[in-house]
Amino acid sequence: MFSNQSKNTIIHLIKDTVKGEKELENLKQSLILQITDSNVSYQTCFLHLAYEKDRITRNDLEVFLQNQQIRFDQREILMLKYTTYQDFLDLMLPNNQIFLKQYQQGQLNYNNPSPDVLNLIGKVIGKNIEIIRKMQAYLDALILRVDKNTLLSFLCPKCDKNMPVFLQLLKNIDLDISFEDVVCAMRRLDKDQDSDVNRFDWEELLKCSKPPKSNQGSRGNLQKYVSKQQSQLSIHRSESRQKTDQENINSNRNILLKSSTKSLKKQSSLKEEQILEFQLHLLTVGKLQEELEQIKLELSSRADYSISQAFQFFDLDVDGSIGLQDLKLGFLQLGIDVNEFIIRQLLHSYSTHHSQTQWDLTDFKYLFPESKQTLSSYIGAFTYETKKIIKMLIQKYLELIRYRKESTHQMGQDMKNIDIIFDYIDLDQDGIITQDDFKVLDVKSKHVLLFFQSFQDYPYQITYNQFQKYFI
Repeated sequence: MFSNQSKNTIIHLIKDTVKGEKELENLKQSLILQITDSNVSYQTCFLHLAYEKDRITRNDLEVFLQNQQIRFDQREILMLKYTTYQDFLDLMLPNNQIFLKQYQQGQLNYNNPSPDVLNLIGKVIGKNIEIIRKMQAYLDALILRVDKNTLLSFLCPKCDKNMPVFLQLLKNIDLDISFEDVVCAMRRLDKDQDSDVNRFDWEELLKCSKPPKSNQGSRGNLQKYVSKQQSQLSIHRSESRQKTDQENINSNRNILLKSSTKSLKKQSSLKEEQILEFQLHLLTVGKLQEELEQIKLELSSRADYSISQAFQFFDLDVDGSIGLQDLKLGFLQLGIDVNEFIIRQLLHSYSTHHSQTQWDLTDFKYLFPESKQTLSSYIGAFTYETKKIIKMLIQKYLELIRYRKESTHQMGQDMKNIDIIFDYIDLDQDGIITQDDFKVLDVKSKHVLLFFQSFQDYPYQITYNQFQKYFI
């Protein structure tokens, strides 16, 4: 039988979830009004939390919560969806359509979020964590009292085909709530978004429950067992204390010596690992760039190639610029299947426009070579072989972008890694590194030059902040 105490726990779980969701909705509505009044956007708020990256890492979120003085633990963070921009919108946007209409999502404002906006974002995330914390406390209590299969059977009762499982549960526990409250509860409990709370949803919620390992015996028996164990331990403790005191003194000395040696070795190996990883990064980028130059050289020697014709090949709407849709269709003609995000990265990396969403002929000339043939104004169709070389060139650019992104993201996950690399190169410790400083690395000067050229306006010296931005 399912006890009344367990039924009351489920009732409190649902009621507190409804209450929390209503409070959360009010916070979201306050946030959208504050964002509109402050002339900022959800995009800039997302970028602020993500430190200008394309996703929010767990470390990013934890740093933000600590700055906002919001209490959390790892279990609660794991149950939040916040990584991508869409996740962030789902977390922040209100459900009330009236408030959604007040915010024109198509308008992108570049203003940084104000402290008031960040404070409300913190409150929204904090309220989510609070709801999760209360739900898990109730579920932990239920698992402590009831076997998991029995609990799931009660939470997902058999019902008529026309009756949702969640409504049948509410009927079984005699919980009479409004339709609005049912919607609020399901918003949090319905994990697979199928308009009902069934066994799958409850199993997902129970995955993070951590009740005590043992659920055997009554509370009185447990106290007797603990008392017995404590009395036995006290007898043995007094007998062995004198014998082990001297041994502990000697062993502690050895442990301290070994641990300090291990710590130094670990720090040294970590430093070497980060330096080698950065060297590998420079060498790989240099190698990919050399391969790009070889493909460019081969393309420029083709008799049926000219840079103006290559530009027209991609400029499908003939507006003098190449945008996202132009590239998508041009890639399809070449047989290149790549997702839209990578194409945007390609546009962003080689565009001199403020919006960084299109190329003009000047940008295009940086990617494609001038023809070495005297007939440089060729306007005929490309042959199969020339198209094949153009495809190879595009794929090599995409490979370079992917590698740079993955490699810098890996090294930049921990800011200590960047500090290690910068301090190692900056021999005079003046906070600035030049090409001469890179002599400490076993890297060719042309690869170092490529690294410096990847910065805006090609600086002759790089500050720590510039170096840091390269990775994030």
